[in-house]
Amino acid sequence: MKTWQETYKNKIMSPRQAVQAVKNGDRIVVGHACGEPTVLVEALTERAPELANVEIVHMVAMGDAPYARPGMEENFRHNALFVGKSTRKAVEEQRADYTPCFFSEIPRLFKNNILPVDVVLLQVTPPDADGYCSYGISADYTVA
Repeated sequence: MKTWQETYKNKIMSPRQAVQAVKNGDRIVVGHACGEPTVLVEALTERAPELANVEIVHMVAMGDAPYARPGMEENFRHNALFVGKSTRKAVEEQRADYTPCFFSEIPRLFKNNILPVDVVLLQVTPPDADGYCSYGISADYTVA
């Protein structure tokens, strides 16, 4: 039997290739805080001219949240589950939304399709020999 690495050796993709899965109108959930996949967020933001009406659901953006910058409104709409420093101005200026909720409620929003998810951007470790990954320090709502 082949190991995970042997099976998927030639199927590893770049961040730019990975975000090609995103389509117009998708809802994307982004891993938060120290688990934020900043490389994927940057690659997604580079695709802004190709995308419209993409909702980005994110708790705490530790990066600069380029999708929430002025001028991105037609491409991305941020839905903050917590309003942090990098997204506060977008919410104040009504270029982003705020969904008030308790942290413990967030997994249920996804599991019960209250906020149905099309794409998840998250950071994980490389797979082990059996193909299992670790969520690392951010094994929270992204698991749901």
